[in-house]
Amino acid sequence: MSENKVSILSEKFENEKTGEQVEGITIMIDGKLKDMLDIIIEKEEGYNNYTELMKDLIFSGINQFVVKQKK
Repeated sequence: MSENKVSILSEKFENEKTGEQVEGITIMIDGKLKDMLDIIIEKEEGYNNYTELMKDLIFSGINQFVVKQKK
């Protein structure tokens, strides 16, 4: 994988209870992205894996986007 590339795979799933189609994604953690996440996991308490960290990073980014759009 290239150092500055992020690979994301998408797959459709069906909610068994509602029948609704939902999208699931897989993010490939490699290259510079992996290096950066490893540093954050090492320096920040509370993160034991990429999944926990990515969840917080995504929500933080969404919050920043919403604040920016409200201006």
